[in-house]
Formats: sequence, structure tokens, C-alpha cells
Amino acid sequence: MNAKISNVVNWFGRVYLGGIPQLIQDETAFLSFVCMLAGIEALGGYWNPDASGPGANGERFRGFVAIYFPEAYRSLADALWDFRNGMVHGFSPRRFVLTHHSSGLHFAKTRDGASILNAEDLYAAFLHAAQAYFVDLAQSPQLQEKFLRRLESPTGGSFTVGFVDAIDENPA
Repeated sequence: MNAKISNVVNWFGRVYLGGIPQLIQDETAFLSFVCMLAGIEALGGYWNPDASGPGANGERFRGFVAIYFPEAYRSLADALWDFRNGMVHGFSPRRFVLTHHSSGLHFAKTRDGASILNAEDLYAAFLHAAQAYFVDLAQSPQLQEKFLRRLESPTGGSFTVGFVDAIDENPA
């Protein structure tokens, strides 16, 4: 596999797959959901960089959920996209009630009819989807070509976390 792809997959594993479990605690569990949703959107972009125009991000996100998430989540692709929009744009879970350390409540309904999402269960589904996609990516030249196209696009790109050496040619 191309070294650029391997590098991004490695960083995705470190930042998202390795970082999110550390957030699933009382004070930061809410943020773990935001990170999972951002991770799904990133994977959707690598998987389908060709979606364009209004609604492209949603198309990629919903498509990725429908293909790679466990069966129980596939019919929720639209609701999860709405959840993503609420969380990213307004820190609002919209139709969902969020919890953690309560696996027995995952997908249960509240008295008001809202669906409950448990952080560890959603993370397990996200991890499953990411791993399934990365297996397909390693085996498919077509997916690798799409991944590289997304990496090199102005709306895609790579990510790493670390030290940056900046040179300011015009210091203040």
C-alpha cells in the first residue's frame, strides 16, 4: 500500500481509535461522541471522495455507515447524520440521549421516545467499521486510488499530531 495511505491509517488509529476510549469518562464522554462522528465523516471522505455538491458530506457519511457499520446501525444512517449535524454545529444530540458505561441502555428509548446511545457501544461499532474499511482498503487498488485522491484534494488532506517547526520570514 502507498506510504501516504499507510501513514494516514496509522495516524487515524492513533488519534481516533486510540484517543477516543480515553475520552469516555464522566467529564469528556460527550466529546467522545463528537470525535466518533468526525471520524466517521473522515472515513466516509476517504471511502467516497467523488461525492460533490450540496449534501456531499452527508452522502459520504451515510454511505459509509450503510456499508461498514454493523447491521443494527445501517438503518440509522440518516439519524446518525442528523446527530452529527447537531453535535458539530450546535453541541446538541438532537434525537438521541447520550450516556456511557451503560451498555444495557444502548438503543433503548426514553419515556419521550428518544433513542439512547451508549458511548462504548457506538465506539465498538465505529472501531468495527474502521477496521473493516482498512481491510478493504489494503486489498483494493480502487479504494486506494480514491483514498489518495481525497488526501490530495483541497477538501481532504492528511493529518498528524506532533511538533511543528515554523519559520516566520516576517516576524512582528
